[in-house]
Amino acid sequence: MNIEEKMSMIAELLEEEVSAISSATELTAMDYWDSMAALSLIVLLEENFGRTDISSDKIKTMTTVQHILDVMEKI
Repeated sequence: MNIEEKMSMIAELLEEEVSAISSATELTAMDYWDSMAALSLIVLLEENFGRTDISSDKIKTMTTVQHILDVMEKI
């Protein structure tokens, strides 16, 4: 999966246009980054990247889109 596809998935999760986010985007600055989005991220990572090792504690340490991209790369 290429970076554009990953960014598209993240943008959809955050209910934003791809052009509105970058790797430096702070998750807490996004209107739709909340506990439901965090749970949705866990599901997205499990279903699309086989990451069954991501806990809510790990999600809490993610502060930028780049952190999500890093987790997507570690498969």
